[in-house]
Amino acid sequence: MRVEAKLWRGILVTAAVLFLCFLSTIAGPQNPSSGRARSPKASSMLSEAESALAHGEPRKAIAILSSHLEVHPKDVPARLALGQAYLIAGQSNQAAVEFQTVLEEAPGNVSALASVGEIYLDEGQLDKAEAMLSRAARASGGAPRIRIAWALVLARLHRYNEAQGALAGLTPPSEPEERVGFYRLKASVASGLGNSSAAAAEIKKALALKPEDAGLIKAAAVAELKSENWRRARSLAEPLFFRTRDAQAGLVLLEAQLGMHEDFHKTLELLRAATFEPAEELAFRQGLAEVLISHSEFSAAIEELRRAVELEPNRGDLAYNLALAQFKVGRLDDSLASAEKCKAFGDTADLEDLLGDIQEARGDNLAAVRSYQAAVKLAPNEERYRLSLAVELVRHKSFDAARVVLKQAEERWPRSWRIELALGMVEYFAGSDQDASRILVHAAELAPEPETALEYLGKIQLDQASAPATAALAQLCGYCDRHPTDGKLEYYCGALLFRRDYGSQDKTHADEILRRLHTAATLLAKDAAPHCQIGRVNRWIERWKEAREESETCVRLDPNAADSHYRLAQIYQHLGEAERSQQEMTLYKAASQRMADENARRDETMKTFLYTIQKGTPDQR
Repeated sequence: MRVEAKLWRGILVTAAVLFLCFLSTIAGPQNPSSGRARSPKASSMLSEAESALAHGEPRKAIAILSSHLEVHPKDVPARLALGQAYLIAGQSNQAAVEFQTVLEEAPGNVSALASVGEIYLDEGQLDKAEAMLSRAARASGGAPRIRIAWALVLARLHRYNEAQGALAGLTPPSEPEERVGFYRLKASVASGLGNSSAAAAEIKKALALKPEDAGLIKAAAVAELKSENWRRARSLAEPLFFRTRDAQAGLVLLEAQLGMHEDFHKTLELLRAATFEPAEELAFRQGLAEVLISHSEFSAAIEELRRAVELEPNRGDLAYNLALAQFKVGRLDDSLASAEKCKAFGDTADLEDLLGDIQEARGDNLAAVRSYQAAVKLAPNEERYRLSLAVELVRHKSFDAARVVLKQAEERWPRSWRIELALGMVEYFAGSDQDASRILVHAAELAPEPETALEYLGKIQLDQASAPATAALAQLCGYCDRHPTDGKLEYYCGALLFRRDYGSQDKTHADEILRRLHTAATLLAKDAAPHCQIGRVNRWIERWKEAREESETCVRLDPNAADSHYRLAQIYQHLGEAERSQQEMTLYKAASQRMADENARRDETMKTFLYTIQKGTPDQR
């Protein structure tokens, strides 16, 4: 949301006539010489200057005041009035000279500080405007109008926390137009702080004062979009768009429809039919494409991006965006052509990374590797391009080469959890389970959100025949103790504790193991694995009834679990149910023929890992 500075011009200083009327009151306490009563001649001069400004004659007022100041150079009210007259006449440089002259004599003069702040604001010198207005706010004892103006400048500087502080405790101005501006300013600050609901509430107050104002309707609709209140945004934008064909309102309506998963094609058709000047059309096509892409409507975005490229054929960024959209919908040849056209304007790491993705999807693995290598060379200090190269090598099982790439990356980014995660998984795919677990423990220690690394660590530890590593078990179970609602990791903790104790035949922790596994079963309602493990633990401690119930649930949820059919057959045998035991053995044999071998399981894990690491890399497209 944007708040125009001119909306608050009247907040910085009063209108010219009122300014002159109240000048003596404002300036008096700040000027040592103003304690004396003003002479009738001086009062008459100010009245004459006031009359000239009231009749739209700022030059006459300038002449009157300048003449007076030649004789009385220390008359602060007259000099302030002269500065204001220069402002009204459009001579801001000369006005600034007058106000600065006042500040030399009276550094805390509120009127001069606020007026200079206004001049800097109009000129776009925001840092200087903020410095003056902050001084004016302090000197005035926190005058509301000056605090509002100061907050406006702070908001335009994106210093939203300070702007919020400047506005704290203020009541809205009484004048309707200023009140609207006040609410819009508060909405802008709330939006800058990421509080979309508060922004929407403030702009709603402004709209209530001017319900027919098209700009406010659009601003309110945008605020509702940011709050993902799609229905409210649509209700605001739809009548405005169909009444006025305003393109911005149409874009808001389109995004609201996309957010609600409604049919948006009529709106899109109307937007595409709109006519613009060439420069305006380019910005519109880009904006329309961004809305479509943000909701994964890549096919629809291609037409807008293609038109943008036609309007600006020498813009490499437009060709890149077109290539990316074409890649997303599988138009690989078109995507490659667009990317090559983009490359003619200059090569970048992003472009080479995209070319690698395109070539991989087209089946040209060597070309893909060359592009990923080029991306690394173009941006050697960015982690994600090395990850892309390593992932490509892993995809084609070139584990040694992937290890080299990741070891080099590890030297450059020793605290990167993504590099450590990828390196640990490469060791696992290459068959080095112990090295993989050690590295994944380190990855989990580095990661701000270690769930991904811990899930892979738990899977690897559970798949291996040996007892779980102490460090891995400590990481997994420690995380579960801190995050009791993570069912997957609770499962791995309980299952690995059982693996540890089963090997040593230590049954003293059986109740803790069962507690963790039952928690996992509750959290993972449709997952067979916790029930399978609970059945195994109960069988181990000879709780046969519980072992039978949980094992039956296990095979019902996962009929292809061969080992679970075998264990259930043993339980039935122990309970004297020979016929049911034989049935489970038959199911066991059938499931065994379908059971994936170790290499197949690693391949399946590799597919999951490739998806995860590509989705989670920083600055991912």
